[in-house]
Parts: sequence; C-alpha cells; structure tokens
Amino acid sequence: MKKVVIIDIGSNSVRLILIRLGEKGNFKLIHDLKESVGLEQGLEMDNTIKPDRMDKALRALAMFRRHCDAVQPDEVIVAATEAVRRAANQELFTQRVKEETGFEVRVLSGREEAYYGYVGVVNSMDVADALLMDLGGGSTELTWMVGGKIKESVSLPLGALNVTQQFGLADNIKDEQMRRAQEGILKVLHEVPWLPGLRSVRLIGIGGTFRNLCKIDRRRKSYPLERIHNYLMSDQDIMDIHRDVSSRNLKQRRAIKGLSSERMDNIVGATTVIVQLLKYTAITQVEISGHGLREGLVYDYIARTLNLPGDVLERSLLKNLNNYNLDVTHARTIYRISSSLYRQLKDLARISGDYDKVLKAAAMMHDVGTALNFYQQNEHLFYMLVNSELHGLSHRELVMSAYASSNQFSSKRQYAGVRFRVFLTDKDEHALKCIGLLIRIARSLDRSMSGMIQDVICQIERDKVIVKTIAAGNIELEILDALRYCEDFRKYFRKSLFIM
Repeated sequence: MKKVVIIDIGSNSVRLILIRLGEKGNFKLIHDLKESVGLEQGLEMDNTIKPDRMDKALRALAMFRRHCDAVQPDEVIVAATEAVRRAANQELFTQRVKEETGFEVRVLSGREEAYYGYVGVVNSMDVADALLMDLGGGSTELTWMVGGKIKESVSLPLGALNVTQQFGLADNIKDEQMRRAQEGILKVLHEVPWLPGLRSVRLIGIGGTFRNLCKIDRRRKSYPLERIHNYLMSDQDIMDIHRDVSSRNLKQRRAIKGLSSERMDNIVGATTVIVQLLKYTAITQVEISGHGLREGLVYDYIARTLNLPGDVLERSLLKNLNNYNLDVTHARTIYRISSSLYRQLKDLARISGDYDKVLKAAAMMHDVGTALNFYQQNEHLFYMLVNSELHGLSHRELVMSAYASSNQFSSKRQYAGVRFRVFLTDKDEHALKCIGLLIRIARSLDRSMSGMIQDVICQIERDKVIVKTIAAGNIELEILDALRYCEDFRKYFRKSLFIM
C-alpha cells in the first residue's frame, strides 16, 4: 500500500494528514497533525507575512519534515491557500520552506482552492446541485455546482480571521461594529453577480468553522450520532449560535459547550459571514461536509492514479470492504439476492418509501462486524456502521442501514441501537425488519460464499411464497439454512416460505 502525505498551509494553521492508499482506491487516515501558526495575523497591514509568523510556520513544517522522514511516504503534496497566496513575500516564504524542509509548496489560486473543496464534496456526498461555502481563515470560496459540475466559483476576502480583525469582532463587540461588519460583508456579496439567482439552493458548508458549529449544535440537541459529515443545520440553528457567541465577550465564550478554544476569538467573524450569506440567498438549511480541501487533494490524487466507479455510495462501500479485507464478490452476491427478493416482495410486505440505498449499504456491509469478532459480529456491526466513513447516505439512512444489517429489533439484540431509534418511524421499523430478514435469507443462500445462485424468482400464492433459485450447482445445504427463517418470514410477510 502507498503512503501519501497531504500538507495544507492555511491562514491560521498548518496541517498534515497521512493516508494509506490501497491498490483498489481504498484508503485509511493514519495521522492527522495540526499546528496553529497564524500566518494571516498582521497580513492586512502591508500584505506581508510577519517574520515571527513565518518562523513559526517553518518550525511546524520542519516538524512535519521529521515526521515524513520517519514514515517514508511515497508522495508528499504541499498546498498553500489564502495567506500565502496574498502575501507580497510569498516567494521568500516558499523559498525558505524549500531550503529548510525540502518541501515544494504549491500556492493554490482561489479558483483551485474552490475546485479541491468541490472534489472533496462530490466524492463523499450524494449531491448534484448545490452552493459550496468553504470558509477559511483568510478567504471564503463559493462554488455553484449544477448536475455535479462546477458552473461558477469565486474566492472572496471574507475569512474568519480577516473579518474578525477588520471589524474588531474578537471581544466585547458593540452594535456599531456588528453593523459595519454586516454592511461590509454584504458589499462583497453584492459583487458576485450569480449569487442572487441561488435562492433556496442546497448549501454545503466546508471547513473548520462549520465543523465546530456542528459540534456546538450537537451538544445543544443531545444528538445521538457522533458524526459531522452530512449533519444538517437550519438557518435558525446557525443564527441562534451567532446571537449567542456575539453577545458574549471572549472570556464568556469559554462556557459554550462544543466551541473550540482555537476558534473562540474568531467565531463571531465567521458566523457573521455565514449568517449574511444565508440572509442574502434566503437559504434555510446547511449541510455540513467533513471533507474539504485536504480530502479533495486526496481524491484528486487517487483519480489520477486509479479508475474508480462514479457512484459515491458504491465507491465508499468498496473502500470500506477493502479496508476491512472483506470478500467484495460475496458482498455483491448478498446484495444481488436480497435486492431481488426485496423488489419482488416489498408490495406483499406493504413497504412504501425509498429504501434502496439503505438495502444496498446494509447488504454489502453485513460482514463488517466479523472484522472485530466473529462471535459478537452483530454487536460490532451496528457500532461500526454508524461510525463508519460510509458516504452517500444521510445520517438517517446510515442508521437505518445499521439497524437492517445487524438485526437490532430482536428483544435479545438491542445492545447498541436503542438511543438511535429517534431516527426511525414505525413505518421505517417495519420496512427495516423485512429488509433485515431478506438479507439474512440471502446470507444463508450464499453460505458457502461460492456465488452459485444466479437469481431468485418469487411465486406469490394465496397462503405461501415459493422462492425458486437458479443456481450453478447443488445448494441443498444453503436452502436448508435459509429455511431457518420460515417463522420470521410468516411474521413479517404473513405467508409460509418455501425455497426450492
């Protein structure tokens, strides 16, 4: 497996991630290192990175160099964003980095930064039309995507740090300061000609500020799922947090649960930018992306070296299966059999609604619990699924997949999922019980993991369902194993089950 290092030199911090990349495009995050350096601080005075800030960044990068020397990565990608991009002494900085660490720094343009944020999103979220907002320390990148492609993008000088510094929003904020900040931000937004046409479009928030807003909101709501990616916030949620942080001085903000100590001084500047954009566009909901620039660089590197499937969920499922060294062919077989059963029997079970993605994830990930312990696989399966890096599903869909795959509804098996029941309706519970049963039947029909069953045909009669198997060999043992579920089948489908 290849080891790839991504280093992001931002306006406030420098960050290193180390990934281990498999031959099939699967990758794992191995290390995540972050150092606050504040390159943006003082930059607005004469457009130069101050000597003390440059030295601090270089010390952090020298430490990253030592880390790279220790792990011996196959590839090192170093990218710098707004602070270095804007600096008049940019060349001096990149030269010193080269001389003192050996790193070749690629200074991204605003358009390139927006592009990599977009790559991070489209490879990890099921999205076609949206406005992406990547809020950094020194700038905000806005990207309008239509049909999964970039239509427009712009880089605006509205970062959390420079807005905070320009309008004095760090501590003891007066009404006049806030009014000037709001007017200044709106003035910049008015310069983007295509923004007014995006009213009520889906907004996806990228960057550390959005991730921190998610953590604050989760604490406020006692949200059961410890997950940032795909987290939903209303415009009112964000405005409430904005009013809270802006009404407190710096010391008082320490009492806000979930607020990062590193963001206490610039959180008001950041939320002011977000709130003004929401008001300007009349957008009412924000979806948080846990992936941005760094992940975009990873996905771009993978795309340049490997041919990957285009569907986000499919790609994510394959990544997880390969990371856990599970049998992909067997996983596909379980999905193929269970989805065939589902299509033919869902009307009989009176299932309404779209559960196709839930079924796919639950069926293909059914064996992931065995990666920890074969004898307690259901317990581990539920936990591993709800905490997985599985993309292309909403939080609700992810939880439903975990329920369906792990058979959590049995009274004897409610070991992990009770607190997540808030995501489900009674209709969902019925559908997931049926889907889970069909997956268990499919597992039995491929018990030998030979893939002998090519198709199943369901014949629905007055008091029974006959499942006719089309197989490439003798599957008597598989059929006997599947018939263990006759009682459950009658319970959920109200007919006797026969398999032949």
